[in-house]
Amino acid sequence: MPSGKTHRPQRWLLAALPFLTLSPVANAQAPATERPQANWELSNKFTTQALQRVIYSTTLQPRWIGKTDSLWYNWRNRAGAGFTLVYPPAKVKRPLFDHVKLAAALATAHQKPYEPNALPFTTLNFTKDHKAIRFTVDSTRYEWNLAAETIRNLGRPLRGDSVPPDEERQEVQQGGRGGGGGGGRAGGAGANQDFRNFSPDSTAFVFAMNHNLYVVEVGKPDTLKVTSDGARNYSFGFRDTSIVQQDNDDDDDQQQGGGRQGGARARDPRVRANVTWSPDSRAFFIQRNDSRNVKELYLVNVLAEPRPALSSYTYAMPGEENVSQQQLYVYRRGEPAARQVNIRKWRDQRLFYTHWTTGSGKLRLVRRDRPQRQLELVEIDLSSGATKTLLTETVVNANLESQAPRYVKGGGDMIWWSERAGWGHYYVYDHNGAYKRPLTSGTWRADQIAQIDTVGGVVWVSGVGREPGESPYYRHLYRVNADGSGFTLVDAGDYNHAGTISPTRKYVVDNFSRVNAPTRAVLRDAMGAVVMELEATDVSGLQELGWRPPEPFVVKAADGITDIYGNMWKPFDFDSTKKYPIVAHVYPGPQTEQVNTTFNAGGVQQQLAQLGMIVIQIGNRGGSPLRSNAYQNFSYYNLRDYALADKKAGIEQLAARHSFIDINRVGIYGHSGGGFLTAAALMLPPYNDFFKVGVSSSGNHDNNIYNQNWSEQYHGLKTVPAGADSARGRRTVGRGPATVTSADTGFVDDSLRYEIKVPTNIELAPNLKGRLLLATGDMDNNVHPGGTIRLVNALIKANKRFDFILLPGKPHGYGDYQPYFNRMLMEYFAEHLLGDNYRRSAEIR
Repeated sequence: MPSGKTHRPQRWLLAALPFLTLSPVANAQAPATERPQANWELSNKFTTQALQRVIYSTTLQPRWIGKTDSLWYNWRNRAGAGFTLVYPPAKVKRPLFDHVKLAAALATAHQKPYEPNALPFTTLNFTKDHKAIRFTVDSTRYEWNLAAETIRNLGRPLRGDSVPPDEERQEVQQGGRGGGGGGGRAGGAGANQDFRNFSPDSTAFVFAMNHNLYVVEVGKPDTLKVTSDGARNYSFGFRDTSIVQQDNDDDDDQQQGGGRQGGARARDPRVRANVTWSPDSRAFFIQRNDSRNVKELYLVNVLAEPRPALSSYTYAMPGEENVSQQQLYVYRRGEPAARQVNIRKWRDQRLFYTHWTTGSGKLRLVRRDRPQRQLELVEIDLSSGATKTLLTETVVNANLESQAPRYVKGGGDMIWWSERAGWGHYYVYDHNGAYKRPLTSGTWRADQIAQIDTVGGVVWVSGVGREPGESPYYRHLYRVNADGSGFTLVDAGDYNHAGTISPTRKYVVDNFSRVNAPTRAVLRDAMGAVVMELEATDVSGLQELGWRPPEPFVVKAADGITDIYGNMWKPFDFDSTKKYPIVAHVYPGPQTEQVNTTFNAGGVQQQLAQLGMIVIQIGNRGGSPLRSNAYQNFSYYNLRDYALADKKAGIEQLAARHSFIDINRVGIYGHSGGGFLTAAALMLPPYNDFFKVGVSSSGNHDNNIYNQNWSEQYHGLKTVPAGADSARGRRTVGRGPATVTSADTGFVDDSLRYEIKVPTNIELAPNLKGRLLLATGDMDNNVHPGGTIRLVNALIKANKRFDFILLPGKPHGYGDYQPYFNRMLMEYFAEHLLGDNYRRSAEIR
């Protein structure tokens, strides 16, 4: 490859195809006449579109009927799709309804024929009395009476801004189709969400409009405005009413009172406010973010018509002085206005898990400092304003994770999650914060409370890494008595499990699979015994195509001790006597590891392998919170280089095991953090001699212009004396963690400040070797395209040859351009690892 002193012409593109050159990697393998060619015919058999006809249901989603043990689900296999009813006590499994009769009745009512095994809906709602089901076809709701087997047209789907009867309120909030509805975020709500946030006793509701809060007492004519200072970036909720909804149905518009405006209906300015009512319905709390001082970031939508349009949004970056400030408000019914609660302690602190315990007199919440190394669970007496600290957590040179406290019963013992012992576990405290006992323990991670049986005193806990001989990422469900006794594994088996507990907690629907084992779903009793086999994923169509699952593997990290897990995809025409290049699909974490643990019959990895490559996913220390605290925090203060040594060491071990792997032809690709790591692999010595080809998409190549909270959490803010000189390029934040007054009102110590400088890929540009393809969407408001363009700029200045794809109008995900980008990715590896010069014309074959 040419060095930075080379005077050959620069060749780079701001277009969708890389320039035409032959890879020195491919040239090194064989003369041009003997170069291996990519197997595009085999690869094209396994595109997402091609596999749609042979991939059937892979997860059973149980829908419990009311608060009973009965459930229904929809399942699809080679014979078609159908709805099934299960009654566990009698071990009965049968069709939920007569599919033939419903299809015939629906065809008459909707004036369109339907097959019984391919009905035009996949979800439904039961009526309150469980005697009928409701579903939507196109834009019409229907009701099917289960006993009479008759159908009824209910008209248009319910709108969220309508006022439905109590029986249908849940249907509206679930989107009218039995799926999930919006969560009532302060910035707005889904189109099918009720704007009214009702008190538990349904005697009052709250909504937001034009950034402020309003309270309505049911049965009274007045609407009370309880806040008045709401504004942009300081809002309790807002909807832009300059946008109108098109509505061509005159009858529906009249029924809804829409007020037509030349074929359009004005949007209701009211949105659902994210308030949480007290159990006694006497008060609610809400959190508001003050982002008025946060600087804006900009994007230009060049595809906007008739002219390119500027888009701006507030976006705090690591180490910046002005970040969003979180405030807490409480409103008591009968008072004229909501009031702010004083919860200040640390500068730029974050608030989590605010909740009522009993009544409306006290609130509890977790507050965390900006470096994310200290947190407290506190209780606030709303009458006196006094704050009592119940629990604290502190770490050094690591970041704190936390979970919401849970309660064995109202006003009773509290369950608190902590990594204090190096692994995530649950601990029992009394209601006032006095330690009692561990609920879970050991060298594994308990990380989710699935259910708490307040009557029986049983806690259902989900966790990973406990069962010997299994992958530490396989999830299992456990039950344990609240006193710590009776710890029981509920879903035994060397698989990744996902359990759904019935409302009565007598049964569990267990979906389990591995990357090399298709999903099975069974019904278990509360102690884990299998009661009924439910379904198994149909892979017959895949097998007819010659499909094979990937192979899990385990290697050692670069320390020679830590186990690293991964998956390997081979070509389906694999020949063990041949040599194949190896390509690693990477995401370094630290908040997750991109290594599949459950069954998935498709994917880019599989399709890429069919070209004639070995494709792997492989983890790394610092890559996942699901293992020990030490494992994840390997990346702390090193948020660039930490993953590369383990990737290289793992690939070298695989090549030593398998003679079919060509260690001289190594590729790497990834998106977002994986794109960041991919570029670093080709620029950071000694890895830039090992990795020969990389495809980096939407990488956060400069984390100093990425998300403030993420970068500060995983790279780490350093605390330095206020008078110390900053290293060049570092950002500093005024005052750091300091002592607070007894009234907990603010700082009294200005001697400390925070400092951060995350190493960037831009700094490595002069070291680029091999072949690198960069890509980004120009409307990415997650990882700003400026990160990639800064790297482009640095590579040009370093006189380096590289390729660049700009995806116009695309955010962090590429949407309908994803298939095009996937093809470019595969062609890039085909050319530079297999010597397949595909660019003979502009046509993609």
